Amino acid sequence: MRFLILLMIAGVSVPYLVSAKEDSHDSFSPHHTLGFMISHTQVSQGVQTNGNKKWLSLPSWALNYNYKFSPKWAIGLHNDIIVEDFVVQEHLKNSGGETLERSYPVASAVMASYKPGKYFSFILGAGGEFAHTGNLFLIRIGAEYSYHI
Repeated sequence: MRFLILLMIAGVSVPYLVSAKEDSHDSFSPHHTLGFMISHTQVSQGVQTNGNKKWLSLPSWALNYNYKFSPKWAIGLHNDIIVEDFVVQEHLKNSGGETLERSYPVASAVMASYKPGKYFSFILGAGGEFAHTGNLFLIRIGAEYSYHI
C-alpha cells in the first residue's frame, strides 16, 4: 500500500515540478516525466459468456515514463495492466474466429509524442501485451489533453 501511495504522489508531483520549472523560464530544457493513472482500457473485440461480441471497458492501471527532448517531441515507455480476466475474438490468419482468454495482461509500448500546440499531444507507438495465456503484438495510437493546474 505504501508503494502505491508513493507512485501516486510521484505521478502527481513530478509533472507539476517539471511544469513549474518550464513556466519560470522562457527557454526549453530537456526533461523526464513520470505519470501514474487509474483508467479503463477499451477492447473492441470482447466476447461475452454467451458468445456474443461486445465492446468491453476494463479497469486498468498505467505507469508512463516520457523524455521530452524538444518543445514538441517526446519519447517514452507506457505500461498498462488490465486488472480483470476477459475473452477476445482472435483475428490471426489461421484462427477461424476462435476466442482467446486474457488474464491480467501487461501491455508495454515504446511511444512517440508530438505536441503541435499548448494543450494537445498525439501519441503513436508499438509494443507487446504479455500474459500467461500468450503474448500479442500491439500498436497504440492516441490523443492527450493536458492542462497545468
